[in-house]
Order: sequence, then C-alpha cells, then structure tokens
Amino acid sequence: MTELNRRPDADYSGLLDLDVLTAWTMDRQRVHPGDAAAYEEILATFQSALRSEVVDGDGRLSAPLRARKVEKHLRAAIKAARRQEAAMERFRLAAAAHKAHVRALPAQREAKQLRKAGHRASAAALAAKSLHKSAAAFAPGAEDAAAAPAVDPARPMARGINDLFGQQRRRGA
Repeated sequence: MTELNRRPDADYSGLLDLDVLTAWTMDRQRVHPGDAAAYEEILATFQSALRSEVVDGDGRLSAPLRARKVEKHLRAAIKAARRQEAAMERFRLAAAAHKAHVRALPAQREAKQLRKAGHRASAAALAAKSLHKSAAAFAPGAEDAAAAPAVDPARPMARGINDLFGQQRRRGA
C-alpha cells in the first residue's frame, strides 16, 4: 500500500498528481477484491452455522429464512466491495479525463476566438458589400438623371411613408 494510506493524518492533496492518484487507486483496487473474498468466506461460515441452528417446532425453511436476515448484510458488504473496486477505476479515469480537458481548454478557447473573429470578419465583409451595392443602386448615375421624371413643383417631394399618407388625404383618396 502507498504511504498515503498508512498515516492517520494523511494529506490527500498529493492525490492531485495523476501518477500518485493512479498508484493510490490501484492500491484501493487491490484491497477491495480481498475484502470481498474475506466477506464471502465469512458469509459461508455464517451460512453453515446459522442454517444449521434448528429450534424445536421449526418448519423445513425456518432456519434458512432466519439466517437470511443476517446473510443479507454480508451480501451487501460483498456487493459494496465490488462496487468500490469499479468506483476507484471510474474515479481514476474521470480524474485523468478532467486533467486532459483542463490542459486542452486554452487551445480550444483560442480556436473558438479565431472562429468567432473569422465569422465577424466575413459578416462585416458581407455587410460592406451589401452597403456598396445598395448605395450604387440608390444613387442616380449620369444616365439615370436624364431618365428621371421631372418633379412637380405643386406637389412637394415625399420624404417618408407618413408624407405619402398625408398627400393622399389631401387629395381626397
């Protein structure tokens, strides 16, 4: 076992190092199967002892049913020891995945910023292109000035949609 398990006032901050954590979890994984095997031996001993305790007036299954009330706790301990072994493996893998994720975060964030900058630049270029096209379409050129209709001085030029509605009401429409 590692030195970390032998000290009652153990400082577990050493487990933050992945190599130390791996050694510690492997030690735990070696201990739990041994615990499960010991619990199974104890269960076998208790089963044979408790199931053979026959009291006058017992039915055929009375002793085994009484024994089950004790055996279920040992079975739970066996199951818990096996779950602990698997839990230690999952813990080690999760810690390793977390470390890898944290190491990769700066590069991921930088790539995300570059993508965002590229999207912003392309959106700005599209907007500029659209504005240039709109400006060219709305600005009258030399050939458009000759084809433009003459403005009626009696009717003022409409500057907005509300001006158009105002002109229609005055005309009686």
